[in-house]
Amino acid sequence: MDWFTPWPNDALVAVSNCFLSEFLIVCSADVKASVVTTMGTYHDKVSVACDSYFERFRRRTHVTPKSYLSFVNGYKTLYTEKYNYINTLAERMNVGLNKLVEASKSVAQLSKVLEVKEKELAIASVKADKVVAEVTVSAEAATIVKNEVQVVKDRAQKIVDGIEKEKAFAMEKLEAAKPALEEAKAALNQFQKDKINGETVELLQPYFEMEDYTMENAKKVCGNVAGLLGWTRAMSTFFGINKEVLPLKANLAIQANRLRVANNELGRAEAQLAEKQAEFDKVKAKCDAAMEEKQDLLADAKMCRDKMQAASTLIDGLSGEKIRWIEQSKEFKSQINRLVGDVLQLTGFLSYCGPFNQSFREMLLKDIWQKELRKHKIPFTENLNLISSLVDPPTISEWNLQGLPGDDLSVQNGIIVTKATRYPLLIDPQTQGKAWIKQKEKANALQVQYKQSTTQISCFGNIWYGTYQ
Repeated sequence: MDWFTPWPNDALVAVSNCFLSEFLIVCSADVKASVVTTMGTYHDKVSVACDSYFERFRRRTHVTPKSYLSFVNGYKTLYTEKYNYINTLAERMNVGLNKLVEASKSVAQLSKVLEVKEKELAIASVKADKVVAEVTVSAEAATIVKNEVQVVKDRAQKIVDGIEKEKAFAMEKLEAAKPALEEAKAALNQFQKDKINGETVELLQPYFEMEDYTMENAKKVCGNVAGLLGWTRAMSTFFGINKEVLPLKANLAIQANRLRVANNELGRAEAQLAEKQAEFDKVKAKCDAAMEEKQDLLADAKMCRDKMQAASTLIDGLSGEKIRWIEQSKEFKSQINRLVGDVLQLTGFLSYCGPFNQSFREMLLKDIWQKELRKHKIPFTENLNLISSLVDPPTISEWNLQGLPGDDLSVQNGIIVTKATRYPLLIDPQTQGKAWIKQKEKANALQVQYKQSTTQISCFGNIWYGTYQ
């Protein structure tokens, strides 16, 4: 393959077509075909410009088929880089716009949901108020019954307390009389004790008052007489004790009957209270369920309102941004459509404009190449800024700090040095480029070799190779 003799335009077009036939470019098939053709034209126009440059400034420069291949490959690389960058920004912008659209739809949907929930809440409120009224009535009824039961219970308890006191008194009396009663019972044996009355005891009283009516005297007279005497005294003692105990027993029986009646009344009252309590508990549970439903609806409605408020705030806050985002999204789309021609300009600059001065660079870019773009109806950006399209301001500021002059020609040269696909050759009489490169690549272990009057500077990374004379 001849790498030095110029190729005919057909060959150039065939080469670019081979490289770009499967390469994705956002444009129509006709525009892509025009790009393939225009690439060959770019190369031919630069060849003519090289001759004009020599005639005018006596500076010889050349382009070769190798330059053209670098141009085509550089186009693919730079197009991919620019497309990915702009497309990423466009996607982010579209995500923001989609979020705003979703927020608007969400507000509309939430408004409908809130309307339904407010209707449900109104129904639930009426239902809850009705149940609360039922609970109030039931509670009042239960309170009345409870108070009535408490009265009955207090009355029964009073009876129980009285019976307990009387029972305790009777038991105390019985316990105290127990020895004498047992003795009298033993003496009376099978005698019908209940038939002893006060008249009989009264008839015996004169005998009890006699001084010699004692067991000792009776035993002296006769054993049977002593038994009869003991029997009369036992009958009198039993009658005396039994006279006090019988009323106590009778009263205990009466009080026990009263207690039974009171307990029966208490049982009925407590059963009525339990019934009322069960009714109250049932209504209370119904009320709790209704109030819980109401509270749930209130919480749902509040959450819905909060979401609507947040979404509305977001939409209101970004209403102005939305317009800008829409315009920016359109601009991104337009930039992608113009990228096919812009990258031709940028890659042509990086591949061919290095040897030329500022005026020839302007001539190639604006007078010659733009004319071809218009002729073949290839979209491109009018007044394309090469510098801002290929490097960002912070990088330029960093280059300036490293010693690169701030004029456009120097910045363009810096762009070519760092972004061109081929190693550049720098003609640098004032050594400004040399000083800048040494400072820039200081951190990359730059090696400098001196040979007679020629200073060869090489960097073994992947950025550049240069010779300064």
